[in-house]
Order: sequence, then structure tokens, then C-alpha cells
Amino acid sequence: MAFDYGSIFGMSFQLTETAELPTKESPRKYATTRSQLSLVGNGLYRHVNGTYHACKYVKGKPKWKALETNDRKLAERKQREWIAKLDETNIELARMTLGTLLDTYTETRKGKGDKTQKDDKWLKDTVTSTWEHGMDIRVSDIRASMLDIWLAKLNCKNSTYNKFSGLWGRLFKLAVRDRIISKHENPFDNVETPWKNPKKTAKKRQIPTVDQFTAIVQSIRNEHLNRGAAESSDFIAFEGLAGLGQAEVAPMTWSRINWADGKFGAWRAKTKTWFTVPIFPELRPLLDRLYQSAHDANGNPPKPDARIFSILDARKALANACKRLGFPLFTQRELRSFHIAKLYRAGIDIKRIAKWQGHQDGGKLLLQTYTEVFCDDDNP
Repeated sequence: MAFDYGSIFGMSFQLTETAELPTKESPRKYATTRSQLSLVGNGLYRHVNGTYHACKYVKGKPKWKALETNDRKLAERKQREWIAKLDETNIELARMTLGTLLDTYTETRKGKGDKTQKDDKWLKDTVTSTWEHGMDIRVSDIRASMLDIWLAKLNCKNSTYNKFSGLWGRLFKLAVRDRIISKHENPFDNVETPWKNPKKTAKKRQIPTVDQFTAIVQSIRNEHLNRGAAESSDFIAFEGLAGLGQAEVAPMTWSRINWADGKFGAWRAKTKTWFTVPIFPELRPLLDRLYQSAHDANGNPPKPDARIFSILDARKALANACKRLGFPLFTQRELRSFHIAKLYRAGIDIKRIAKWQGHQDGGKLLLQTYTEVFCDDDNP
């Protein structure tokens, strides 16, 4: 029998009294309703289309799971696995989103060092801005394929790739620990490339020659568009003539200069050590000039705690000078290397050079670091 609704709504269609049930080949053709489920076992139900469903009461409320199979034995096995996973998770946290998990993870890292926290913030901000599924996605809905696709799109060094991969690994480890997901549902366990070899390709150290160093200092001083050209030039000259890096030169004060002994003290923050450096003959004229220019209008010398330089580094001035001159893009670190190589070529004992660099290993690190430079010099 068929009912004609066209006369009521002005449309010509018919609704049959009986509908054809879905076949085994298409068991999900029609939406499942619980009224069409029959209890066939302990918490196991069978739909009229032949598919099985499981139900378990958690804190007095039923939780359902479509087992997506018509086979009874397979359905019972899936039911057992589902219940095991359910017992491993906290139902109240099962709806947690990725954004909330990231915030929780950030709170657990508050005790880390400043640099680590800065890196964590950058990693979190990058994930937040590039994760195409949004921060509202449930943690339990994230799949390994999503992580594979996101990681594959990274255009970075292997070491940076490992930082992002490590973040995902720690996030899901936290999710398992807090029972947001079960250990069997950790998508990171199935990521195709969780780690890449961070080994770097050996790169020959670039050290300026004496002529290049002189040209760089003069080019910076002649840059009239730079209001701080003179001080930047002096800063670069001091690094190259004293054999110190930016971190040692920037905080240096006049109190560290021992004019009588011809030495000055330097502090290396990386190793937290003091070491003594000679006022080398090439450095003395620059240091004398800086000291005289630091006197005030009445001829009074600078205060002992006054910094020798007001700037913190001259990185941009150095890079611009190298570009203008067509030189390799030397760094401030390589200006220190320039000084070390110059001392070695002058026949200064490597142990003494190491001591002037604040090293306590008798020159072992210098020999390892500057092998290609020293070997080139030894060749006839």
C-alpha cells in the first residue's frame, strides 16, 4: 500500500509503507537507531541490518560503540578491546581538545630554563598557526596520518624537524599519562618518520685574511648612512684584535682594563669563567683612543663601571660591509677565529692561545675546531 502526500503538500512523491532492509553488502545504508537493536550478549547488541554494537555503563551513563562488523566472533573481540581501552581512559577528559592539551603541556614546562621555554613557545605558536585541523579537534580524533602529513610539510633542518616531532611525542605521552587516550590509541606510535638524522654536512670554516679584516673595518667606518658607524667599526676591530666574541666584548667595562700590567679581564657567560687577555700591540692604539674619547668635557676619565661600548653587537654592520666588498658573509665568531689563526701563524704556543681564550684543555678544542686552518698553514 502507498500513501499519496501530493494532495496535501502540492508535491508529487510517494512514501511506501514498507522499505527494503539494507543488505550485507551495504550494512550502513540506513542510520542506526537504538530501537532497532537487540541484546544478544553481555553488553553486545545486534542491529536489524546485521551489524553489532557494544554498550557499557560508565558512572551510570551508557556509552555506545559501533563495532562495524556483521561477524559475531569479531564483534565480541572488538567489544573486549573497546572495553579495555575505555577502562584506560578518563571519560571526563575524553573530549579534551588539542588546544587545551597544548596549554596543559605548557604549564608542565614552567620549571624549565628560559631558553627552553622560549623554544617551547615558538614550537607551540607554530603548531597553532599551521595545524590545518584546528585547535578544537579532540585529541582522541587525531590520527597518525594527520601527523605524517603535517611533519612532511615542514621545510627545515633535521634538528628542527626533531624538535617538532619531539613536541608531538611529548604531547601524546602526556595524553596517555592523564588517560585522555589509551596507550593503544597513541597516534605518535605509528608516525612514519618520528626522527631524522641531525648530522650536519662538514663546512670549511671561513676566516678573513688580514687585508679583508682591515677592509671590513674601514668600510663600516665609511658608511655615512649609519649613525653608529664609528662605534660599530671600533666594536668589530676590538673583536678581531682581541680575539673575543660579541658576548665578551659587549658587557666589558673600563674597570677590567689593567693598564699597568698590559692585560684585561674577560668574562665568558657560556662557561661562567673569568680569564685574562693581553693588550696585544695591535689592540693598544684602539684601546687608548677609546679611553681618551670616553673622557667628559672637563677631561675627567670614564667611571670604572662604564661600558666601553654602548652597542651590544655589530652584526648588521659586519654583514653589510661584507656584501659591499663582495666578501663571504663573515660572522663575529669568525673574527675571533681570525685572531686565533693569526696568533698560531705567529708561532704562539697553542696552550697559551687556549689560555687567552679562557679554555682549560691545553688547546685540544682549538686544534679540533681549527684543524683545516692549521693544516693549511703547515703545508709547504
